[in-house]
Amino acid sequence: MISGHEVIFKGGLVAKVFTQEEREKIKWQVVELVRQSGRETLRQLEAKTGATRYLMSVLARELVASGDVYNSGYGLFPSEQARKDWQNARKKLSRAKVKKPAVVDPDLIWSSPDGEIRRYDSRLNIICRECRKSEVMQRILAFYQGNFQDVAQ
Repeated sequence: MISGHEVIFKGGLVAKVFTQEEREKIKWQVVELVRQSGRETLRQLEAKTGATRYLMSVLARELVASGDVYNSGYGLFPSEQARKDWQNARKKLSRAKVKKPAVVDPDLIWSSPDGEIRRYDSRLNIICRECRKSEVMQRILAFYQGNFQDVAQ
C-alpha cells in the first residue's frame, strides 16, 4: 500500500520512496561531502543524508560508474589518488607512533645472596629457596613430614 512517499510492507515495515529528483539531490550531497572531507563511509553518508543503507549503496554504485567518486573497501573518495594519499598518510601515522621503551619492573630485579644483582628468574626462585632454608620453615617442614620429635626440641 502506498501512502505519499512511503511504502508500508506486511508486518508494518515502512520504507521511504525517493523521487528521482530527491535521489539526484542526495547524489549531489554525497559528492560534496566526499570532496569536503576527502573520505566518507557509506554509514557516515547514511547518517548525514538520511538515505537508507540500500539506497546509499545503489547511489554510490551510480556515482562510481559515472566517475564522480572512487569506491574502495575503505569508503568513498574523491579520486583514486585521494585514496592512495589517505592510505599513505595512515601508514606514516602508524609508523610514527612512538613505541614505549621496555620498562623493567624494579620488583623483578633481585640482589642474590652472593651480592650479584640480576633479573628475577622464576626457575631460580631465590625467595622460596631462602625461605625453605630458614629455621622456622625447617621446623614447619619437619612437622608435616612427621618428625614431631625434631620440632619439640
